[in-house]
Amino acid sequence: MQIRTPKKYQGVQRRSIIGCRRLSFYLLMLALIAAGIGIVLNRNTLAPIVQNALYDFIGQLEDTAATMAVPEPTPTTDPRNSLVEANNYWLGGALDEATDLYVDIAESMPNSVEVYRRIALGLINASRYAEAVEYGARAVNADPFDAEAWAIYAWALDWDNRATEALAKALHALELDPENRRANAYLAEVYSSLGQSERSELLLADLLDAAPDSAEGIRARGLVKWNRNDFAGALDDFKTAYGLADNMGFIAIDIAIIEKDLGNYGTAQEFLQQVVDADPYNPHALFRLGEIAVSFEGNPAQAMRHLQDCVDLNPSYLHCHFMLGRAQERLGSIEAAAASFGRAIELGSVNPQHYYWAGYSQILLGNCTRAMSYLEPGLRLARASVPPRFAADIEAIIPDCDPTFIGRAALEEGSSDE
Repeated sequence: MQIRTPKKYQGVQRRSIIGCRRLSFYLLMLALIAAGIGIVLNRNTLAPIVQNALYDFIGQLEDTAATMAVPEPTPTTDPRNSLVEANNYWLGGALDEATDLYVDIAESMPNSVEVYRRIALGLINASRYAEAVEYGARAVNADPFDAEAWAIYAWALDWDNRATEALAKALHALELDPENRRANAYLAEVYSSLGQSERSELLLADLLDAAPDSAEGIRARGLVKWNRNDFAGALDDFKTAYGLADNMGFIAIDIAIIEKDLGNYGTAQEFLQQVVDADPYNPHALFRLGEIAVSFEGNPAQAMRHLQDCVDLNPSYLHCHFMLGRAQERLGSIEAAAASFGRAIELGSVNPQHYYWAGYSQILLGNCTRAMSYLEPGLRLARASVPPRFAADIEAIIPDCDPTFIGRAALEEGSSDE
């Protein structure tokens, strides 16, 4: 049985003549028309506003695009492990390896005076004096009130043959800390470089009374004695200083040079080998080993090993290029020797001896024009040196290329006598 429930009567609904959607459309159109008329009537006023808004929108798009193009930032390298490694190299006497590591981390530690000071000292040890001056200046910039920063800056300048500039820096270091050992020792060395040995000795006497174990002070005293030709006294001081700071290879090289000058070549080689064992890149030690082998032992083949290592590891060290040329010349390789001598001069040598050998090797090769390009400036350098060195040697070989030279030289001497 199905029960039917009658539907409720709802009546008849009439449709509106204008629907809501149509009405909204008409109103929107009227608004747009009115806005358009307003813009046309006020275009002079509205144009700059619209233009600025458009430029702002374009600028935002450009900024977004630029930001999207920038690579992800890389994390900052933690320098602490490299610093520990560098310190270990330093204490072990491997100053070249230590210096390279310190240079790598220096930018990450811009305020570390000790890092910059050690870089400068390492560069001095490697005979790279101009670079040492640069890092000495950076040490000062890291902390202008640090006495040792000014002291190492002064010392680097002194090694770079700029003793007058070094004096001002060393004096400023002592203004900051009158008791600083290194500043006093380095100032004493500057005085010695300036020929003021008495002031140097007085300063060192006071320093070593207060600090008898100052390696810097004892070495500086040794330099003063060396300049007075007191080789035995200088040797004692250098050995004492090296015992207090055996990672400083340049002190061992000082010892080796004096031992070499005294004819003790074996002892000199022992000290130099200690430096090379700890610091295989040390150009000064390699140069001195090659010098002894060539000039005093007559063993150019052995010298070649040291000197080739030197120029390979330190291509800008001109002294090794020159001594390599000497070894090559002794072995009969004249063309190679001529190239080595020429390279030493290209690197800035002002040593008349280097010009002599560069010219002589070109004479042996039959290149008189090239030979004279070395011999003439070499002779000027030799005559200007005090005391004159190698002038007579150069004058003796110039006639091989210029037979009229003897007559010209005699005329020049006669006119100078008048």
